Amino acid sequence: MFKKIFILFTIINLLSNVVIAENKHEIIIKINNQIITNFDIQKETKYLLALNPSLNNLSTKQIKELSKNSLIREKIKENEILKYYKINYEDPELTKFVTNIYKRLNIGDEAEFNTYLSKFDMNINTVIKKIAIERDWNKMIFGKFKNQIVVNELKIKKNLEKKLDKSEIQTSYLISEILFQAKNEKEFEETYNDIIKAVDESSFKSAASIYSISDSSINSGEIGWVKKNEISNSIYNELNKLNIGDITQPIKVASGFLIIYLEDVKK
Repeated sequence: MFKKIFILFTIINLLSNVVIAENKHEIIIKINNQIITNFDIQKETKYLLALNPSLNNLSTKQIKELSKNSLIREKIKENEILKYYKINYEDPELTKFVTNIYKRLNIGDEAEFNTYLSKFDMNINTVIKKIAIERDWNKMIFGKFKNQIVVNELKIKKNLEKKLDKSEIQTSYLISEILFQAKNEKEFEETYNDIIKAVDESSFKSAASIYSISDSSINSGEIGWVKKNEISNSIYNELNKLNIGDITQPIKVASGFLIIYLEDVKK
């Protein structure tokens, strides 16, 4: 009898240790004075899966790595923004971004969106906070570099007049993107090969979620419908070679290398 009780207590003790281990906070990485724990990564995983259900096709290891990198980027952006000004999380304009998100998920309204988010242990405030950081980051980058942009208004006007000729059929492209960087040719080849492998084994959207450094990576690289006159000549020339379902070769752009996936075309 005593032996059975001893075994029972041993099993209970082992199970308790497992539960404690699973609920233990572990510091995964430290950015300045801020830490990212395993719990933070779990919450970020829920956020990414809520806004991008296609990520369920990834392995647990890939999703964990994606969530960690997403949090690192967010912390770096947030810290940099706060050096200059406070982030306005109460801006009414942010609701427009929220609307775009839940419409993309085929959700009818904000109340339904909140119900949907509750399944992932979060609410709209979580989404708004992240959107605010991303928006202010983009505004800050634009403010820093806008003086370096040279705009030839006359040339743009002439090009638009040609493209907006009513006799011309307007073409729109449904596209997604992967933006990546490489310090040298070896890194370029390795990253590009990894991307192509991920596309072949899973999908372009999965590859975009893992490898793209663009803000669109949270939406699996999705850009949406883009008109011909909204695309630069260099990108259009590559895009025009594709059939639906094809991807471009890497296109050199200012921020790295761009791969575009053509999902559909309409005129």
